Amino acid sequence: MPVYITSTGRFLPGAPVSNDEIEDYIGRAGLASADLRDMILTNSGIKTRHYAIDKRQETVYSNTQMAAEAVREAVARSGLGQDEVEMLAAATTMPDLLGPGHASMIHGEVGFAPLEVMTAHGICSSGMMALKDAYLQIAVGEKRNAVVVASEFASRGFKSSRYAQLESVVEDGTLPMETAFLRYMLSDGAGAAVLQNEPAAEGISLRIDWITLTSYANTEQACMFFGSKSNDCAKTWGDYPDATAAAVDGAMAPRQKLSLLPHLVEVGIEEYQKLVATGRFDPEKVTWFPVHYSSERMKHLMIGEFKRRQIGGGRLESWYSNLTRVGNVGSASVYLILDEMLNEGIVREGDTLLCMVPESGRFIISFMHLTAVAGNQS
Repeated sequence: MPVYITSTGRFLPGAPVSNDEIEDYIGRAGLASADLRDMILTNSGIKTRHYAIDKRQETVYSNTQMAAEAVREAVARSGLGQDEVEMLAAATTMPDLLGPGHASMIHGEVGFAPLEVMTAHGICSSGMMALKDAYLQIAVGEKRNAVVVASEFASRGFKSSRYAQLESVVEDGTLPMETAFLRYMLSDGAGAAVLQNEPAAEGISLRIDWITLTSYANTEQACMFFGSKSNDCAKTWGDYPDATAAAVDGAMAPRQKLSLLPHLVEVGIEEYQKLVATGRFDPEKVTWFPVHYSSERMKHLMIGEFKRRQIGGGRLESWYSNLTRVGNVGSASVYLILDEMLNEGIVREGDTLLCMVPESGRFIISFMHLTAVAGNQS
């Protein structure tokens, strides 16, 4: 049974925060913080982002609340009533609670009638995991509709107060690159999509042709990780005597193993080539490549590799991202991209889109092929 994205929604907390204002919100951590910030931001290309904390480093919107706002907008645009939604699938990297699941908390916040819920946990790819679960439920006829949401509240974990006494993290007064990197790369927000078994009566809907998710954790080490000091993850935060001991030892500080990050480009393009070789799509017939990437530098590395290998997908003008304006919102990024493309009239009937979401966590690559249809056409 065909499945369509019939509407989308977003929530970006507060006003856009410029590069010069970042430390007004998350503060400074380590003597070299400003120097590292400038180098990281130059490579990332990000100009503005959003934070769900204020300048006192206090929470303004919870992860649950941001997700709920995006869900409400997407459902309102779809025309579905609150008692008509049959499924809620939710994804995030760091939920408000260790339990219950993120989807349960969002359901409670929006107050919809009883429905099925599922929570996908991971990093960037968790948003695609939740989307595929809902897509398959509708495709097999189990559900007629579902709302899927991905949300992130990264700034809460990057507040300078969390680094103040971490001698094992702040070495000689300087924050190591692997911890400083993520402080300036990640930001907050939520994106949602309504999936239905028929297109919307008016406007553009996106037919989901297929979704793939492939993990390379069998051969790759953890690259982005939370809850351990080392990427072998032999000792995790739960192995300490208590949560305080884990925090003081630096196990709770998010980290990015930068030496492994370029390999994500190679893995992603190899997966892309496999899909082309098996006939899943023709690169020359793809109108748009909505791609989630962590930095403009990463984008140019990927496009350069496409051209070096002489494979389709290297057309810069067909790539679409809003990274520079909304920041890196992890699992929510692809939702925010599609929301922008749909609601600003960028996608037209007949367009085909190949979404790509690479995750550096322990290397997961996901792709989604979409076709734009108008009205009740299939």
